[in-house]
Amino acid sequence: MELNMPCSILAEKLFNVLIDIVREHRCHCIALSGGIDTSAVLLASLKAGIKPRAYIVIYRNGVPGDLIYAEHLAKIFNIELNHIFIDYSHALKIRDDIIKCIGLEKTNSHGDGGCIEIRNDIVFYSVLAKAKSDGCDCIYVGSGGDEVFTGYNFMLNLIGEELKNAIKKLSRGRFPELEIAKCINIDAVAPLLNEKAVELAYKIPLHCLRSDKFQGKEVLREILNEVGLHNIAERIKIPAESGSGTKSFCKSIYDELQS
Repeated sequence: MELNMPCSILAEKLFNVLIDIVREHRCHCIALSGGIDTSAVLLASLKAGIKPRAYIVIYRNGVPGDLIYAEHLAKIFNIELNHIFIDYSHALKIRDDIIKCIGLEKTNSHGDGGCIEIRNDIVFYSVLAKAKSDGCDCIYVGSGGDEVFTGYNFMLNLIGEELKNAIKKLSRGRFPELEIAKCINIDAVAPLLNEKAVELAYKIPLHCLRSDKFQGKEVLREILNEVGLHNIAERIKIPAESGSGTKSFCKSIYDELQS
């Protein structure tokens, strides 16, 4: 049953749920892209009294779109931000490790020879491996924001049970970063995928998930706007490959279709 409350109240309820989740799973590290999802998780951890060490990947041969946002957050909240620089030769080595971890079939999940999967997984692997080597037993990740809170374009056209079913299916789907974390033997904690957060998402009315401008994740944006992070709240969705610059690592057959 949907909750008949103002969107601002629902955003507050969600934020409190996230705070409870991070208190139950205390990590002192976070994968920070400076996007809506990881920023909301960061805010929850800070509110819970946890000041995590942050990590971001920068591909030397590309243009990292996330960097300016992550550095903005690090400056505002005075948190340590670790820059993980990788070049082409390093990325090749990581690619081989990823294939060993998830297998060739999953590597080719997009049917393009593995290019898109690898471009994104390089980012996940680099952050998780560095955090592990730095002594992090667990690390917060922003996984699930798009799947649970209507971040994908096709979800913006769904209503009622169609949307609820999509959220349920996607929240139980495949998350490469969580698979890679198991290979590296680090606990990746995804508060937005926690059953408490998903259960609340089912009850949030559509107009609090999708704006009049057909923009998703409104309830998460509201959390960020409440603390003045308007520039991050208005960010559009970009994949890890664009945020880190690894999109230039290889060419996918889908790149021309998008251009």
